[in-house]
Amino acid sequence: MLDEKQKINQIISLSQEVARVNDLDILLEHILTVSCQFANADAGSIYIMEGNYLKFSYTLNKTLQKRLQPGQKLIYSTFTTPVDNDSICGYVAGSGEMLNIPDVYELKDNVSYVFNKSYDDISQYRTKSMLTFPMKNLRGQVIGVLQLINSMSDDGNIIPFSKDDEQYIIHFANNAAIAIERAKLTRDIILRMISMAELRDPK
Repeated sequence: MLDEKQKINQIISLSQEVARVNDLDILLEHILTVSCQFANADAGSIYIMEGNYLKFSYTLNKTLQKRLQPGQKLIYSTFTTPVDNDSICGYVAGSGEMLNIPDVYELKDNVSYVFNKSYDDISQYRTKSMLTFPMKNLRGQVIGVLQLINSMSDDGNIIPFSKDDEQYIIHFANNAAIAIERAKLTRDIILRMISMAELRDPK
C-alpha cells in the first residue's frame, strides 16, 4: 500500500504524463489505464460531453479481457447517453458531483439516480463498487465523466473504493479534463486545416 506522500507524488507524476500527450485517442486510453492502476480498479470507462449527451469514448475491463480468445476484442460500441438521472454517469455529469457507491445493486431508495445494468447483462460481467467523477476544465465546466468499477483487494475480492483516494483522483481527473480539452482543440484545428487544403486543391 502507498502512503500519502507516495500517492501525492504518483498523482503529480501521472498529471505530468497526461499533459505531454496530444493525441485524443491515446490520451483517453492513458487516462483510464493509469486511473484504474491507481485505484486498483478492475474496469472503467470514460465519457465525453457532446451537447446534452455523454459519448461513451473508451473502456477497459481486465476480467473480460482474460476471457477473450486470441484475436478477440472487448464488447465495445460507441454510444451516447443523455445527461439525466437515468444513469449514474448522467447524474454525475449533470450535478457535477462525485459518487462513490459500494454496491450499485444495493442503492438506497432515496437516491435520485439509477444503475443501468444492461451492459452487465450483455457482457456477463458483475459490477459492484463504482467510483464516478465529473471531469472539469479550468472554468468549472464538466467536459466528461471518469468511471471506475470494482476496486480489488490484494486477495482478489471486490471491495468499496477507498474514500481516502477520492481527493487524489479528483485532482487527476480535473488535470486530465484540461488535457482532453486541449487535445480536442488540437484535433479540431488539424481537421479544419485539412478541410481548407482540400478546398484549395481538391486533388
